[in-house]
Amino acid sequence: MDLCGSRFCVDVHSSDNRFDPCAAAGCDIHAFTSGLCPRPCPPFSYTYGGGALVLGSLARDSVTLHGSIHGIDPLSPVEFPGFSFGCVGSSIREPIGIAGFGKGTLSLPSQLGFLGKGFSHCFLGFRFARNPNITSPLVMGELALSSTDGFLFTPMLKSVTYPNFYYIGLEGVSLGDDGGSTAAAMAAAPPSLSSVDPQGNGGVLVDTGTTYTHLPDPFYTSVLSSISSAVPYERSRDMEARTGFDLCFRVPCARPPCAEDELPVISLHLPGGARLTLPKLSSYYPVTAVKDSVVVKCLLFQRMDDDTSGGPGAVLGSFQVQNVEVVYDLVAGRIGFLPRDCAVRA
Repeated sequence: MDLCGSRFCVDVHSSDNRFDPCAAAGCDIHAFTSGLCPRPCPPFSYTYGGGALVLGSLARDSVTLHGSIHGIDPLSPVEFPGFSFGCVGSSIREPIGIAGFGKGTLSLPSQLGFLGKGFSHCFLGFRFARNPNITSPLVMGELALSSTDGFLFTPMLKSVTYPNFYYIGLEGVSLGDDGGSTAAAMAAAPPSLSSVDPQGNGGVLVDTGTTYTHLPDPFYTSVLSSISSAVPYERSRDMEARTGFDLCFRVPCARPPCAEDELPVISLHLPGGARLTLPKLSSYYPVTAVKDSVVVKCLLFQRMDDDTSGGPGAVLGSFQVQNVEVVYDLVAGRIGFLPRDCAVRA
């Protein structure tokens, strides 16, 4: 276990709060100012974009990576001694088992030496969740940036208060067909979502540790109203009450997978002219089995918590980027999106 004066201990504590870890460990002033505090690194707490919290302690071990290039040509194992990680003992609104990909010194790409370049991920659809034979592809380093043809890029915003997070702007949301040729008028997002102010407030946090996309009111309510007006199906109020989702509809379906419906495709309008059209199953998901030729599908967006302490204005969650390849181009300071079948990419 690391002592409170180690670089790893200082990094894990400075990433989420300003308190000196040696002071938190209970050493006297002379001990921690001279770097001689013998106490172990105190437990840490870390918050995530959707208000989640994890609590744990710091540990180190040797990590060996095995990989391949595009599923072929197995690479020789590479060992990383002294790899630092957190042993999470409890969490609030967050699953235990997170690989951190932020810009901090303890993130996975940072410790592996890839943070100066970039990385990409392509999350499989939820239907593969229990299939152990296929996993979502993850690419780190120059290979992630080697082919960006067809990607929709938007500038990466910076936050002085939260420098380890990935932010983008959002100009609005529109509804339209799969081809995007007859999109409805765009619901304009509030100006706070297009930039991050000097206090670190605003912008859209790209947070794969948050499941669903969160939008602030009254913008969120406006988007719900637009979707509800465009859907020809009956609302399922009882399922809304049971699931906590704000819009659920009774959709006709003779047999699974119930892919064909008249639910409107949702597009996110991003700064730089990019328009990301989300795959339908990333926006609506069947929460019931087919019964009497009807399945209930719910909108997988949620209301942003009204937190007066500030922070991100909205969150782009992991469910909405299923079957979307996302590339984090840290060289050019931009994030790119490309809707595709991630099972083919795996």
